[in-house]
Amino acid sequence: MTIFGVILFASFILTSCGGNSIESDAKKYAELMCKAQKLATEGAAKAATGDILVFVADDFRCPQNWDNLIVEKIGHLSKSIDY
Repeated sequence: MTIFGVILFASFILTSCGGNSIESDAKKYAELMCKAQKLATEGAAKAATGDILVFVADDFRCPQNWDNLIVEKIGHLSKSIDY
């Protein structure tokens, strides 16, 4: 199931459960979004061909020069980097 399928499924479940509690719906939505994120991450990991998988999202901020920090910490894993 793709992330879009999970989101569509989540939307359907939230609107058709008959519950009227906002907290209950929010909890269900959060749980489904976590599952969707896990599926997307696992799919990316399976498709990846390199040694490193960098996970980023638009809901958190990376530290300044995060890409250089990664190269400093694990740069020894690859002999060349193609940009």
